[in-house]
Amino acid sequence: MNEGKIKNTITRSFELQDYMIGGAELSGFWANLLSEEELTVEVNYRPESKKIFSPAEIETLIREICGKCKSFETQLPENIKCEVTFKDFGGKVYKTSQSNFELHPGEIDELKVVYRFYVAYYV
Repeated sequence: MNEGKIKNTITRSFELQDYMIGGAELSGFWANLLSEEELTVEVNYRPESKKIFSPAEIETLIREICGKCKSFETQLPENIKCEVTFKDFGGKVYKTSQSNFELHPGEIDELKVVYRFYVAYYV
């Protein structure tokens, strides 16, 4: 297989522990390979030792999730991108190319997100 073909397909995902964040546990995890050019990973985060996230904890969690997306993208070929959809916030999408990203959280018992890996352009 040639190098260009590898860069134009999703050939791997990250491991379950790569999605974990301190202070939160995973209450749901689903990976769906939609095509050789698109993979979605749905993750539900809930508080580790209590029933509800405070607004400050949600802000921290959102920053960490966005940071994970950036980290994932740096580990992939440059034409494969990562974005995150925050399902609890009207499906608002974070893209690593954004300079500012804000959500206005309240208290919630679980944060549901979808990491999407996709081929942005062909090499």
